[in-house]
Amino acid sequence: MLHLISDKLVELVEKHADLIVKRWIKGLLADPTTSSYTEHNTKFVENKAKMILKNMGQWISYDTTKEEIGRSYADQGKELFRMGIPLCEVHRASVVLRRTLWVFVVHESAFDSAFQLHQMRELNDRIILFFDRAEYYTIRGYIEAMHEKLKEFGTIDPAQAETIFFENSFYNK
Repeated sequence: MLHLISDKLVELVEKHADLIVKRWIKGLLADPTTSSYTEHNTKFVENKAKMILKNMGQWISYDTTKEEIGRSYADQGKELFRMGIPLCEVHRASVVLRRTLWVFVVHESAFDSAFQLHQMRELNDRIILFFDRAEYYTIRGYIEAMHEKLKEFGTIDPAQAETIFFENSFYNK
């Protein structure tokens, strides 16, 4: 396993995952662009976010493959569709989580050397890459669930659905 020089910052995130998620949920509930998230339906995303942050080192590790991220996040996208959360709000929630995480790291870290700044940059790069991959697969899973629901209606046949949802739109791993 390749270690990151930012491991201490990762430990900080993992140790304070509950606090970061609490701040994130508070932000989601207050943000008008995520109005579909309510106190009644945030438990699913709250648990997912805690799982990510408490295992941040694993998720941003160079050893974690795109396929591992894909399996988890395609399923999450499907579930968020079933919950009736609009895709734009799913994306916004991810952006807000990433921002909440980063603000926490910046405010809780004392950095006064070039090495410490490099640690921050490395962590930021890995977090951005992870969230980009997670969002990509979440969207694929969401669209796949949307596609399946559309075919259930019967007013559109599978061939017609294929003109809306293009080949390679879905995560099939």
